[in-house]
Amino acid sequence: MAEDPVSVKCRIMLEKGLDKETCYDFRRIRAYVMCKTWDIMEKERVPFRDAIRRAWAEAKAECARISAPV
Repeated sequence: MAEDPVSVKCRIMLEKGLDKETCYDFRRIRAYVMCKTWDIMEKERVPFRDAIRRAWAEAKAECARISAPV
């Protein structure tokens, strides 16, 4: 069985998605973005720089959608 590069903690965080509490918490939003970055890198084989930009853009858009702008 191949090893999953995305940790169990990250998988849980990504499945849960973003909520206002996460958007407003300095550490939690960054943890979410890093998990999302690794997920994007593994699934799409894009460079870290592109994956983290996209992860931040998606997180900011989702937080704004739920009225919790970052």
